[in-house]
Amino acid sequence: MYKIEITADTLSELAGKIMSLAVKLHPTADVERAYAPPAEPVEINPVAPAAPAPVTNAPALIFDRDVAPVVLRAVATKGKPFVEAAMAEFSVERASQLDATRWAALIERLESPF
Repeated sequence: MYKIEITADTLSELAGKIMSLAVKLHPTADVERAYAPPAEPVEINPVAPAAPAPVTNAPALIFDRDVAPVVLRAVATKGKPFVEAAMAEFSVERASQLDATRWAALIERLESPF
């Protein structure tokens, strides 16, 4: 396996380096004619990377980022019995056992004043 890295400051310099490499690899071929740059300058417009496709079934919340800190804060401020009672309302013992579609409701419950 070969790995070749070519760096250049301009497109013309890159083309020259590629052509030089092609001549070295195929000395008998008519490389200069085959790899000759176009007579007219070619304008290259950089294209912005496409936005990633939206994920339709993914929850908007991420457990480690959005749910776990709320649970820990509730334990620290309201006490473990409050959090355990809230988890019982959702029929789970731990927040990580809760279905992702119900995370927002859990956050709302834990952040409620009562």
